[in-house]
Amino acid sequence: MKAIVKANLKNLACKTLLLGALTAVVSTLGPGAAFATDPDNPYWPCIQRKVPHISAGMMWGGPLVDESDRSWRRDDEVRGLVETLSARRMPIEEAQARIDSYAAGLGEDKQTKLTVLFTGLLSHTNAERSDIIAGIEKFARRQIALSKQIKETAAESNKLTGTGDAGPEALKQAQALDEKLLWDTRVFDEREQSLTYVCEVPVLLEQRLFALARQLATHLE
Repeated sequence: MKAIVKANLKNLACKTLLLGALTAVVSTLGPGAAFATDPDNPYWPCIQRKVPHISAGMMWGGPLVDESDRSWRRDDEVRGLVETLSARRMPIEEAQARIDSYAAGLGEDKQTKLTVLFTGLLSHTNAERSDIIAGIEKFARRQIALSKQIKETAAESNKLTGTGDAGPEALKQAQALDEKLLWDTRVFDEREQSLTYVCEVPVLLEQRLFALARQLATHLE
């Protein structure tokens, strides 16, 4: 009898700890649509609006750009410059200076060359953003699946102990479930904390491309 009482107390203590942890995630334990901030994109968990593709018109006021043109890949200098300028580890001021240096060495075909460079930057940025957006949506699906698992584990634990006269074996099972519940909730919460930074990345890439496009435009006049 003492063992059962002790187990009950331990189980109650565990559930008390879980209550605080679950409070942080309870609002996201509903259907997939409730997890997202955009009803048109149920697997998009970010506050930032989902922009799957950046078009040339959003960034570029120069000569007409053919977004399907991949000729920039065949120009070793332009391809290398696209990769260098797109790297976020390079300060934007340094990237802008690289553009100035490149433009200064161009001749009569300056507009064409700079347009090709922008086409490469646009293509590279869109490809990188697409990968990141796909990763964010995969993350959202995992979180929804985990939230469902948390609810099911909690329901199973409550079922074992809800009558108030659970035996030692039921209490043991419930304790194991509560430990799993605590772990899964902690994982869910830690993932949520990283979401803020991850969601900013597509926007940061868009802002970087805009800054590079604006610098290129200064050499088109």
